[in-house]
Amino acid sequence: MTTLLLNKLLDSAKAIEDGDLNLADSIFKEIKYLNDVDTSTETRKLVRFYAEALVRRLYKLYPRNCTPLVPSTDSFYIRSLRFLPFVWFIEDSCHHSILDAVVGKKKVHLINFSNIEFQKLIADLMSDLVKQVGSGLSFQVTNIRPKLSNNEDYLQEMDLVLSAEAKTLGLTDFKLNHVFANTVAGFVESTLNLKRASEDEAIVVKWEFELHKLILLPGALEKVLSKLKDLRPEIMVIVEQEANHNNPDILDRVARSFPYYSSVFDSIEKDFIEFNLESKISWEMDFRRQITNVVAREDIENAERHETQAWWREQLHHLGFHPVRQWFNHSRGRLFSDKAQYIIEGKNGCPVLRRYNVPLVFASAWKPELVQSDGGSDNKENVGNPESISSCLELNDLSIIQNECEEEGDPTIMREGNMWSPECPSINEIAASSEIFDILESVCHVYKLPLALTWISDGRETAKKSEGKILLRVEETACYVNDLGASEFVEICAGFDLEEGQGVAGKALLSNIYFVPDVSDLYPDDYPFVYEAWKFGLHGAVAIKLRSTYRSSVDYILEFFLPSKMREISEKQLLVNTILSTLQKNRRNSWIVCGIDLNVADAVSEVTAAEMSGITLMPNSGNSPSASKVD
Repeated sequence: MTTLLLNKLLDSAKAIEDGDLNLADSIFKEIKYLNDVDTSTETRKLVRFYAEALVRRLYKLYPRNCTPLVPSTDSFYIRSLRFLPFVWFIEDSCHHSILDAVVGKKKVHLINFSNIEFQKLIADLMSDLVKQVGSGLSFQVTNIRPKLSNNEDYLQEMDLVLSAEAKTLGLTDFKLNHVFANTVAGFVESTLNLKRASEDEAIVVKWEFELHKLILLPGALEKVLSKLKDLRPEIMVIVEQEANHNNPDILDRVARSFPYYSSVFDSIEKDFIEFNLESKISWEMDFRRQITNVVAREDIENAERHETQAWWREQLHHLGFHPVRQWFNHSRGRLFSDKAQYIIEGKNGCPVLRRYNVPLVFASAWKPELVQSDGGSDNKENVGNPESISSCLELNDLSIIQNECEEEGDPTIMREGNMWSPECPSINEIAASSEIFDILESVCHVYKLPLALTWISDGRETAKKSEGKILLRVEETACYVNDLGASEFVEICAGFDLEEGQGVAGKALLSNIYFVPDVSDLYPDDYPFVYEAWKFGLHGAVAIKLRSTYRSSVDYILEFFLPSKMREISEKQLLVNTILSTLQKNRRNSWIVCGIDLNVADAVSEVTAAEMSGITLMPNSGNSPSASKVD
């Protein structure tokens, strides 16, 4: 069945490339039927994400962020954001190589190009460096990374942990810089601003799944590696996915990438039973976005174009680097000691992580070729913006540097895409879920909402009760979990159909907008998930009806849960107004926010005059802020 579904995806991709949308739509309809009938959980999710990526490619419906935003409601879960086998492989394959490269050095500067928020890797390196050199270690970290959140709490937590660890270890000096680079231009600029602090400083450069982003921009890879070569690092470690996803032919990219991600999703579902649902959802979000970038994106800044170890070896040799022998232990780290399906094997002197027979990740270590130094490159003034990187930080300080190339203050959730074809119902169904997911991700992230569900009305006769009431069902691919601790709540709701007028979403189906200050105070007849809401700490909720201009027969109900710590009704009212204003701004040509005009506050006031289960909802105070004031 998996092979059949892959062939259907390839057929649909070819039809899209040929411009035969009617054929593509019929194939997507067939894919949906086959995928729902007899497939495993991991295959069903994978096929949905590939279908979504192809539709995004067709309509150019791209999420604003090329990397999923970190959960903003609880920074504890950020440690689970990246796929655990990849994180542990970094430690297994790189740790000892770095220690060997800086033996005897008491001043170490780690330049870390990474999107992995896993401070344990850095803490372990600090600890082993202290064991290696004894007292007097000076350690500096420069993290060059995408900006994953406007909420800086996740960085502050990491910095506090590392600062405390440095103090415990007795480091004589500890400095920590954060440089944001969300674009290829940002990575280039940030690298060109680096310089060696002193001749006795040992520089370690570490690339964790970021170097491939430079491939598509002509000259970017050469410019960055030339600058790093001038810094004369003791070692440069590269960790990348062992895959060839760089063919301009979309059919080739789909055919090559599908088995790769099939192995990953199979692992997520089967290998980590002891890990909680929160980690799995986080990993799925990450790879879902990655599939979109591999399949849908052709732009320089956001496309994922992975290359194999052999390709990288050729490039690095050409640019003046020679390989460093790596030491790695097949059993070090608890993950690989009890997961027989994961194997670390040597290939051309480099460790490669395999799952069964599928290579997933490789690591390689490099050092610049010895050249005669003219003493110039290290003493040059910084190029580019001199304020884009700070020279040093005191213990516990946090430096947040914003690259000039990033777009600040842009309220747009999604880039403007192509107009949808009105004759493609199956394609438009996927497009609608994709757009809504992007909306929910942004809204939940900006306003720190724990969770947002998408309910859709099913107009089919089989979905109607005998008394003619319309049913609502959860569209799982269009739900967003920001508080990963509430992940199970989505699954519970997905297993239950609501009747019109039932629950917050069912009420909104009839009244367009419906707000409840605290769903945990309701009776089960009014809100079937009241016990689960109480269990997961969900309280205030607002449901808003959207209608697609391309799917007029289907209603979409977005159910947002407000922050659990928010108790004052007036505060909730302000937030509801703000959410409505955001939806109104970002609805584009494909959506209608039902029941409201430009005066969002008045629309909310009408809803709050209603009552639910004897609870009087927000009265109209007469001084609700207008949409412009909210902004």
